[in-house]
Amino acid sequence: MQSSLTAPSSAADPAETVRERIVDLAREASYEVSARDDKGIDAAIARLAPGTRVSVTWLPADDDDNRVIASRKLRDAGFQPVPHIAARMVTSHDHLQRLLGRLCDGAGVTQLLVISGDVNQASGPFDDSAALIASPAFRQAALRHIWLGGYPEGHPKVDQTTLDATLDAKIEIIRSLGMTPGVITQFCFDADPILRWMIAFRRRNADVPVRIGLAGPAGIRTLLRFAAICGVGASAKALITRGSSIARLLSETAPDPIIRDLAETSAYRELQPMGFHLFPFGGLDRTARWMGSVAAGEFQLRGSASGFQVTE
Repeated sequence: MQSSLTAPSSAADPAETVRERIVDLAREASYEVSARDDKGIDAAIARLAPGTRVSVTWLPADDDDNRVIASRKLRDAGFQPVPHIAARMVTSHDHLQRLLGRLCDGAGVTQLLVISGDVNQASGPFDDSAALIASPAFRQAALRHIWLGGYPEGHPKVDQTTLDATLDAKIEIIRSLGMTPGVITQFCFDADPILRWMIAFRRRNADVPVRIGLAGPAGIRTLLRFAAICGVGASAKALITRGSSIARLLSETAPDPIIRDLAETSAYRELQPMGFHLFPFGGLDRTARWMGSVAAGEFQLRGSASGFQVTE
């Protein structure tokens, strides 16, 4: 059942307009892949439209060569690589300068996603993403767009007031460097916390692009495991309650209820510029195939006003 946040207003757009919104959002979606996931990178090249943003994650087992090679392969194939830079995993100022130089000069990178990194102890001088952005190394002529992390359900270690103030301060630093700021949110399994966060964010930052994090189609156990790892809290309960049947929940769940709720909200226009960012926990090929079907309009809205059914 829809809440007051996700329910369309009495003057809601017709179903065809909702379908058009869903198709438009799907066509502009971004994705992510691990630096050493050759299968995922090949799937991106085969499945995604040229020009698509593809983030390259920073995992502890990956090294700088892996990140540069993956970014270069994506750029050479016509995509926009967006490497993650994890502050607490950068070992020194020189390390950061070398890495950014290799990414920009050798791999054609113009965009980065800057994160703090999920480790308790910093490996070098950078404790968080704000310190990273303030480094002179970010004065790379090639850099045009810096993405930041957003947390619709909050952060387990930082209160919401501090999160908001820190995010706004980083946005201003990025603007002062002559670059465009943007936000990619942590994945979430319910539209309500996303909408609450988006409405509050838009009051403070009317024009900053936001990409809403969504978990791609995957088994319920896989999604719950990643939710626990990433600190995604209350919305994970939606995985248990939103499915059309117990059998469906035991096999696979997809983000269609969230996508439909966001497309139908009466605040849709006020939330722009907004897009989706897919976390392919079930594999990038699987996620790209599903989202590709949505982008092609190969789906039917469910009569229950809960999500839609892909008809590929």
